Amino acid sequence: MCRIYGCFGGERAGPDVLKAVADAMREGGPDEQTVQLGDGWALGNNRLAIQGVAHGHQPFVRDELSCVFNGEIYNHRQLRAELAARGYSFEGDCDGDVLLPLYELYGDAFVSRLEGMFAIAVTDRRDEPCLKLFTDHAGMKSLYYYVSDDGRRLCFASELQALSRFPDFPDEIDPLAVDRYLGGRAVWGPGTVYSAVRTLEPGTALRFADGRLSVTHTAVEPAHVDWPGGEPSVAAAAAMLDELLRHELGRMLDADVPVCVITSGGLDSSYTTALAAHLVSDVASFTIAYEGDWPADERHFAEEVARHCGTRHHQVLLDPAGFPALVERFVRHLDQPNNAPHSLSTFALFEAVHDAGFKVALTGDGADELFAGYARFVKAERDGAATWHRAYQGTMAAAHTATLERLYTPDYLAHVRASGGLFGDRNGDELDRRVRSGQRSKLETLLRYDQFERFPYYILRRVDHLSMAHSVEARIPFLQPSVMRLAHALPAGVKVAGDTVKAPVAEAARRWVPKSVLERPKQPFTLPIVAMIKPGEALYDMIGDILLGPGARCRDYFRQDTVRDLFRLQTESPGAHAAEPLWSLLMLETWLSARNLTP
Repeated sequence: MCRIYGCFGGERAGPDVLKAVADAMREGGPDEQTVQLGDGWALGNNRLAIQGVAHGHQPFVRDELSCVFNGEIYNHRQLRAELAARGYSFEGDCDGDVLLPLYELYGDAFVSRLEGMFAIAVTDRRDEPCLKLFTDHAGMKSLYYYVSDDGRRLCFASELQALSRFPDFPDEIDPLAVDRYLGGRAVWGPGTVYSAVRTLEPGTALRFADGRLSVTHTAVEPAHVDWPGGEPSVAAAAAMLDELLRHELGRMLDADVPVCVITSGGLDSSYTTALAAHLVSDVASFTIAYEGDWPADERHFAEEVARHCGTRHHQVLLDPAGFPALVERFVRHLDQPNNAPHSLSTFALFEAVHDAGFKVALTGDGADELFAGYARFVKAERDGAATWHRAYQGTMAAAHTATLERLYTPDYLAHVRASGGLFGDRNGDELDRRVRSGQRSKLETLLRYDQFERFPYYILRRVDHLSMAHSVEARIPFLQPSVMRLAHALPAGVKVAGDTVKAPVAEAARRWVPKSVLERPKQPFTLPIVAMIKPGEALYDMIGDILLGPGARCRDYFRQDTVRDLFRLQTESPGAHAAEPLWSLLMLETWLSARNLTP
């Protein structure tokens, strides 16, 4: 795992600039900083050494090819053996060693041979010199880029704050990004909060040569399933899933540094923990909890799973009185505004993982999005009303459309409407269009939209950036190609069996996790903000001071009387209707303040 950056074309950035770019994301690669300079190009790498620690120095170079790489290739040993049989030789055991030999053999299609997570940059100086950027199938690793005003140079980096260190960085904020953030809980790609900066979407290959840019996408193809008895079933799907996950976890637990597992107490992380404990001895598990008595406290479930699996359990206990300072810290590591309340928990949890001496942590992310684990999927799938998408779009937003129309100032609301309408409305309309096209079942359409439009930017960016802020690599078994292909091959009736959501995961986990975890009500891994934004609580005072104070940066966007009404409603009758918009505005204001920006 690393952080990568570079530029190609036009006048190459100087050493001081490149050092500033690298230093801006040093936490993501503290072990080694290297850069290769060429005629009109540069490739740089901050290394977090996980595999092949004694070797694996970047950039990788073969004749007129150079490459930097962020991620992990879990099938690198199989690929290494195949390449050795074709005459390639290797020193050490670094997974990145296989990248350029594969590129030589297969060209851009080499990424189809990779199983893992990655963002890769290649300079190919043969024939027409070009830069190529690649991202993995699920979008687990981020890569941002922009093209200079004269069109001659492309700059890229793993993190926006690093990319902004290039002197010609286009730092104009896109005003519509505010509506996109509130309508989607994060700024979805390929656009960013900056008007002229883009991010690579999942499964993307970008080529830049002589001022010309092209982008192509490769979809994840469903697996061909040979069903026992010829008919799909939950039991058969569960057996296949269990076999795949044990294989994937076996590869993920193979590292030259200590590996642990995140155990929230929910089904997915508990299942991941149990499989890890089955495969290796003396596994360490981590969970987060808050001092005091709070709703949705999962610590006792996590403790039960740890006892059941025999892990060395670490409970990270946070004092809510310290949350304002923690908010100020973690927001600095979010590349873009993100309203997920559990960002605070995620940041603190990975900090504890690092402090305990671990560089790799396994998580249970992705199972809900692949196998329909959220009630919102099922409710929308069964909603036969013509306006189903209007109800559904509110589940993806920080605030419903009616609230945003009251919140936005008249000028900003007019600007949003003149530019195509509210982001949430456009999302709902797009989903409705896709469902009516009939290409897939309604449930599968909802899942694919979530997996590739929302999930990478709302959840995966948060996991990546907040883990790497503490030099920890997050590995995600459910997002490996084999598991995604199986999920895409399952019919809706197997994913949701009667009233059982995520049925194959629940059935597969049955032999591994305590019965209490299987039968517990579904709840998200989150921060109970409704309870924590109340008079007397630190977050309540912080929100009042920032959103209603004279230094608020978004006064041109939000009506102060509506913000006061939301704050008063939360004071008098706490609930999600007021707490979620208030938390979202707090995240936006603190993100802007940390960067001294005004939209």
